[in-house]
Amino acid sequence: MNKIRVGVLGCANIAVRSIMPEIVSSEHFELVAVASRSQEVAEKNAEFFNCEPSDYSKLINNDDLDAIYVPLPTGLHYEWVLKCLMAGKHVLCEKSLGCNYEQVLEIINYARKQKLLVMENFQFRYHSQNILVKKMVASGDVGDIRCLRVSFGFPPFKDAMNNIRYKKELGGGALLDAGAYTLKAATFLLECGFDVKASTLSYQKGCAVDLWGAAYLESSDGVVAELAFGFDNFYQCGYEIWGSKGRLVTTRAFTAPPGFSPQLIVENSQGLKEIALEPDNHFKNMLLRFYEFLQLGDFDSEYSECLVQSHLLDEVKRKARRFGVHEG
Repeated sequence: MNKIRVGVLGCANIAVRSIMPEIVSSEHFELVAVASRSQEVAEKNAEFFNCEPSDYSKLINNDDLDAIYVPLPTGLHYEWVLKCLMAGKHVLCEKSLGCNYEQVLEIINYARKQKLLVMENFQFRYHSQNILVKKMVASGDVGDIRCLRVSFGFPPFKDAMNNIRYKKELGGGALLDAGAYTLKAATFLLECGFDVKASTLSYQKGCAVDLWGAAYLESSDGVVAELAFGFDNFYQCGYEIWGSKGRLVTTRAFTAPPGFSPQLIVENSQGLKEIALEPDNHFKNMLLRFYEFLQLGDFDSEYSECLVQSHLLDEVKRKARRFGVHEG
């Protein structure tokens, strides 16, 4: 297959700092154009990455593109991902793919009909530390799984007044952002069907979105997942898998940058050991997986993951007890 010609719909930090450099350096992709609401921003990034500046509509309808990466706020995904698909483009989209299950279902149904790939960018799935843990769980290293605990949260953002994560109209809130990672970790690591049994979402006066929360999930065979997430928390970014014979713990599961050596803690009847793992680049690995999907032409597994994820997010919202002042 020739290089996949890619356009980038928006100049979010993750696009400029992490994804676009990997597209440019990849042997499998060619960065053709980048779009922004601001012509100045588009031109600045196009010059830096040696590609064409564009606006949203022009980029979507660019016949030179095979795929579009969408790093827009979650609240804009439904509109613009569908537009990309209607223009015949494969899509790599930042999480969360939609604000609710109905939006995601419509996106996936259209993509399936047109035989186009839609991939939700949970890049941690392709980091070697998480792949190793998944293999260890599957091989029975910790015995029968009893409980998974996942935590992903961070302190308030300094630009809270302008940060998209705090804006309801842009699909903000801790659940669709940090909480989405914890749900994806549960289904990725354990590969079992979960039901949401209970959840909470907490608010503060003056803010219309949830700032932190938690969820309790159960599988059909009794495995439980305890999830916690938030924007107003002491930083946590890891998970613990507790089994009948031992446990596994990570401390930088979702955001390990290239060059960073993650640590895996393994505890069993022989004692506790800390294992320094090799650095990895999950952004590069994720793009490689996107390329492999396009080579194979079978996107059903990714379609299914998107639908399961959005269903669980909806269930957390539907069953949530709400605390604090909920405005809007």
